[in-house]
Amino acid sequence: MDYFKCNFVYYSRKNSIMKRIIFFLIMMVISDTIYSQQQKLNNTETEVLNVIIAFNKAFANNNVEEYFKFIHADLTLFIASSPYRIDGKNVDKEEFVWSLKKERTKVSFFQELQIKVQILSPNSALVTYHNRGAYGSEGNEQILYLKESNVLVKEEDKWKIIHIHVSN
Repeated sequence: MDYFKCNFVYYSRKNSIMKRIIFFLIMMVISDTIYSQQQKLNNTETEVLNVIIAFNKAFANNNVEEYFKFIHADLTLFIASSPYRIDGKNVDKEEFVWSLKKERTKVSFFQELQIKVQILSPNSALVTYHNRGAYGSEGNEQILYLKESNVLVKEEDKWKIIHIHVSN
């Protein structure tokens, strides 16, 4: 009986080590695949992606001024929490600032997932991704999983977001 227990423990440890090795190998393949997909971006796609990453970083940091540097004056916006379209950068900024003051949309965590950049023309691009974030006042945050599409236009050698659509 003791011999069986000893072999079982050895098998369990050996099995656990094998599981760890297999897990490690799978993670290497996944990260290599993600890395190689990122390497396939051309210069324009990389430029657009960097704009979206900086835009979302400003959003995640609740930095109003930095956030609106990426927004086109003629913005149209659909968000999951509103039954209406928001028209114009100034209207969006007004609502954005008000929501932050009320801590309704205060961000404590934000992450983009599965980003896809599509260049539609030399001066237009579409970026789609899933995102997850924690919104609300400290201690009352709600985790949301959303889908987002951003349309960008290039004017005066700068990419600006002209349309945003966020949905559940």
